[in-house]
Amino acid sequence: MTRRDIILKLLAYGIVLVGLALVNYYVLPLVPLPLPLLMPVCAVAAGCLEGGRFGAGLGAAAGALMATLGHGGWGYVALLALVGWLCGLLGQYVLRQDLWGHIICCVVLLMLWEVAQILGMWADASAPLGVLLWVAGGEALCTLVWAFPVYGLNLFCCVHYGRIYHE
Repeated sequence: MTRRDIILKLLAYGIVLVGLALVNYYVLPLVPLPLPLLMPVCAVAAGCLEGGRFGAGLGAAAGALMATLGHGGWGYVALLALVGWLCGLLGQYVLRQDLWGHIICCVVLLMLWEVAQILGMWADASAPLGVLLWVAGGEALCTLVWAFPVYGLNLFCCVHYGRIYHE
């Protein structure tokens, strides 16, 4: 790929990332449904499609965007970079680089994410376990529904601008 192609690809992924952040943090809170986790799902999709290094880079950008918008701390930069890198490695070497590999990575991510959230809230005794499970289940379901269009947007960037990594 030429330098121009790489710049166009990064610009396309950046536009998708910023668009998803705007939808996630400014449009979807107006809807009376649980708020999905679009930034981690975008890091998963980029990692599954483009490989570990690109997934880590886009995950770090997604974490920085989350922290900049005030939805989580700066630790999410490293966390989402790790998520993108691991999903990229899984996509390259273990799973297929298609929708089903993306969904499998999203399900595993959501299970770990929600368990960590539930344990943190339950340890503070701020809500009963049944309520926490109900909220986590709704959030996970909404996120899985949104995983399909997020994958589609990332697939558009991948297909129309070529893959960055070389096998």
